[in-house]
Amino acid sequence: HIVVYTKSSLVEQTTPAAVALADSVASASSVAFTDKDLDSAQIGGDTTWTLAADETHVSNYYIYLATDTAGAGQSGGGTVSNGVNTYSFSADTAKASFTHIVVYTKSSLVEQTTPAAVALADSVASASSVAFADKDLDSAQIGGDTTWTLAADETHVSNYYIYLATDTAGAGKSGGGNVNSGVS
Repeated sequence: HIVVYTKSSLVEQTTPAAVALADSVASASSVAFTDKDLDSAQIGGDTTWTLAADETHVSNYYIYLATDTAGAGQSGGGTVSNGVNTYSFSADTAKASFTHIVVYTKSSLVEQTTPAAVALADSVASASSVAFADKDLDSAQIGGDTTWTLAADETHVSNYYIYLATDTAGAGKSGGGNVNSGVS
C-alpha cells in the first residue's frame, strides 16, 4: 500500500489516504534470431519476440547484443515502439565477443532490469575448392567451367555468385553470374 498523511504544525493525522500497490510486469518472451550474414564473425538478420502480454505501460522495446543472458556488456542494437516485435541487425554487424541478443521493455519511467534473451549463433557458409580450367586457347581470353565444393551447410544459402576479380579477396570483382544453391 501507499499511504499519505497530512500534518499540521501540531500533529500528523492518524488516518491516511491509501491505495493498494499493483506491480506492473511487462516482458518480451520467446526471442528468436536467425543469422543471414554468412561471413564468420559477422551477423545480420531479424530478431523477433513475443510482445509483452500487457503493453499498457510499455513505450518501447530495446534490443542489444550482450555477453550473457542478463545483458552484460550490452552494445549496438536499437529501439522499436510498443506493438512492434521485429528488429533487424544489418549485414556485416560485428559479432565480436557477444553471445546473446537481449530484449528489454521500457516504460515512460525506466528500462526493465531483466531482459528476455536468445543465444547468438553465427551462421557461416562458404564455397571451397574453387577450380577453373581455361579451355580458350587465345591470349588474354578465358573460357571454361568453374567448379567448387558446396558450403557444408546450405540452410541459408540461396545462390552462389561467381565473379572475375583482381585478387583472392574479391577486389575489383566484375561480370560473372549466379547459380542456385545445391548446384556447383
